Amino acid sequence: MSLLTVTDLTVSAGPRELVHGVSFDLGPGERLGLVGESGSGKSLTAMAIVGLLAPGLTAGGSVLLDGQQMVGQPDRDLVPLRGAVAAVVFQDSRAALDPLMRLGDQLAAPIRRRAAREGRALSAADLRAEQIRWLDRVAIPEPERILKSWPYEVSGGQRQRIAIAMALACGPRLLIADEPTTALDVSTQAEVLDLLDSLVRDAGLSLLFISHDLPVVSRVADRVIVMRQGRAVEEGATARVFTDPQNPYTQGLVAAARRLESALETPA
Repeated sequence: MSLLTVTDLTVSAGPRELVHGVSFDLGPGERLGLVGESGSGKSLTAMAIVGLLAPGLTAGGSVLLDGQQMVGQPDRDLVPLRGAVAAVVFQDSRAALDPLMRLGDQLAAPIRRRAAREGRALSAADLRAEQIRWLDRVAIPEPERILKSWPYEVSGGQRQRIAIAMALACGPRLLIADEPTTALDVSTQAEVLDLLDSLVRDAGLSLLFISHDLPVVSRVADRVIVMRQGRAVEEGATARVFTDPQNPYTQGLVAAARRLESALETPA
């Protein structure tokens, strides 16, 4: 049984349709990449899945998350599914984290929410132990200092690691990672990718990974959907799509990625 089934999904801004009839399935433990240039509709697709579209945007078609319809439902019916079934790691941790809350308080929120959902009493000592355990899982040193810090007092890589910890602390079965390394420098990107890969694997989660970076997607996704101008133009096993692309647009993306990789490897 699929954990996520998307059928003829559309996203519209008034009369203008931005995403056109996208369909795919994602089973337990599967990893799917959505790739395409900026404006291709991949992030809109991801946000429609969890009912987090910006005001003025509406979704059509069908999105079944754990068997429950997400399209056209009131927000109060979707809130219980966020975190418990699907959690999101956003591109910009500066925007995702509340600048007016200490990091410890922000990490505490999903820990408390999961404990309440599971019917577990959580003492102050239990909460602090859970906070430190999650910071350890995302490889952040000096946990006591970090928990007392404000978001602006830590690095971009540390903010993104905390955002990952917050998403996974909810106990989801599906993690949606929307360009999670784009705002980071190259070395930090690699570290966060390796971390994300190991955490998802260890927890046996499904992963929907959104990126414009083909080499990044090839590292984490088993299957890929290529999007262009709101449409899915090619889908298949990642290795096949990136080595033998059939659609002209995909061929252009792959060729550009190869040229960039060759240029970076060529000595100055």
